[in-house]
Amino acid sequence: MTFDFMAVWNNRDILIEGILNTLLISVIAIPVGICIGVFVCLLRISKARLLRWPAIAYIEVMRNIPLLILIFMVFYALPFYGVRLSGLTTGFICLSIYGGAYFAEVFRGGVEAVSQGQFDAAKALGLKYGFYMRRVIFPQLYSYVFPPATNIALTMIKESSLLSMITVAELTYAAHEINGRTFTPVETFTTIALIYWGISIVFLKLTAILQSRIEVEHIRIPIAIR
Repeated sequence: MTFDFMAVWNNRDILIEGILNTLLISVIAIPVGICIGVFVCLLRISKARLLRWPAIAYIEVMRNIPLLILIFMVFYALPFYGVRLSGLTTGFICLSIYGGAYFAEVFRGGVEAVSQGQFDAAKALGLKYGFYMRRVIFPQLYSYVFPPATNIALTMIKESSLLSMITVAELTYAAHEINGRTFTPVETFTTIALIYWGISIVFLKLTAILQSRIEVEHIRIPIAIR
């Protein structure tokens, strides 16, 4: 059995487009998912039922249905109600709200890991809820949430491959297209696997650098309430 990786190399323009689209989707969906996660977390830990129960319902629904089903529902069902979205837009929306549910639980776990004394002290000082959450509690969360949040973000990068099912020209879709032209599935998907591995390694290195810098700043600049 011979391997012909030149067949993949000769179609590198398709591969490059797929890589760029995968990175574009990830760069947008991950920060949006984090923002959704923070917002939903605040609702989830609220004492008001009208705020807490919708957040719980959102988290449970997103965590218990496959992402692929969500993608199909948004892409194929919404047009029946007059809402038509492109594949790329569908990818941004689905990955963001799907990841947001997991980020919300990570942030909730981080908040609950903070000593209850921190909350009691802030309340005793007469600080408003939004103020002490923003200036006292959340600055302490990075050590609790950074590792699991990194894993969720990495999973979102890899789960973007499901968007190939709605013809989004990301990396996995590029592999199918190259394979359809060259009939070299082993070479093509081996190359794709190595590219995903490379993207993951670079992402983990960048997050490790970011985490180390945050830790340095955390030590250098004590938390101050102004």
